[in-house]
Amino acid sequence: MPIETKTYKHYWTDKKWWQDEDYVEFPVLTYKKHYARTKTVERKIKSLLRRGKSFILNTNILTGDDILYVSGFNGMVQPCEDAVEECKQTWQAKKEEGHMLHINNCLPFLNGVRPVWGEPPPKRIRRASIKRGISSRRNA
Repeated sequence: MPIETKTYKHYWTDKKWWQDEDYVEFPVLTYKKHYARTKTVERKIKSLLRRGKSFILNTNILTGDDILYVSGFNGMVQPCEDAVEECKQTWQAKKEEGHMLHINNCLPFLNGVRPVWGEPPPKRIRRASIKRGISSRRNA
């Protein structure tokens, strides 16, 4: 079940926002991949990322109902504590496969290099370094 935003509460209501147990300090955005009207949400996500702000994202990228926490510091994505267990397991499996769970790789309009719904990246093979001797002509 998606989280509803409680960020923009007015301070003159009978219950103050800091007394509300359902208060979420991050903005909550809903992005559904196949919906027709997503430009406003896309613009809001880009704005938050540009300003380095964290937010919670309700989306249907991998499972039907993903609740993700997006870090504003480095743009990394992780399942929220309130997410369904299936969502947590799916995202953990993607992480173990080798996917980099960055927000650019999780949303199609940000054009990430390695999208989460694609193939995992190939394993990196480190080349063995070759020691070479110092040229005798260099110091002459």
